[in-house]
Amino acid sequence: MPLEPLYVTNRVVVTILPKAPFVEWINAADPTPANATINLEDAREEPTAFLIPTGGTDDPDQPSKRWIQRNWKAVFEQLLEDWYVDPDLWPRNRTLKMFREWCEVCIHTIVPDYADTPLEYDD
Repeated sequence: MPLEPLYVTNRVVVTILPKAPFVEWINAADPTPANATINLEDAREEPTAFLIPTGGTDDPDQPSKRWIQRNWKAVFEQLLEDWYVDPDLWPRNRTLKMFREWCEVCIHTIVPDYADTPLEYDD
């Protein structure tokens, strides 16, 4: 039986890939200096992905960009926490400009769902 995907219409997937300045921070902030140095390829191997709303428009790319513009701080903090849970290790004075310099945002508007079970959420 061939797989027939369902297309998710009210979400897009956004992946955030670290850029060189992010990787430099990862290595500089490491509280265990004996750890191996992380390179850009390593840091980008399993990027964080977010399901975000489309805004209910026919062009989900534009509302997604606006959502990132409004929520960059929470997204950036999630990415920093993915590396180091201690906020004291995070860079101070985080800005939207820094987020853009440190992170590549990739918006994926076509999201086929091949699973045959409903989405589940973990609180």
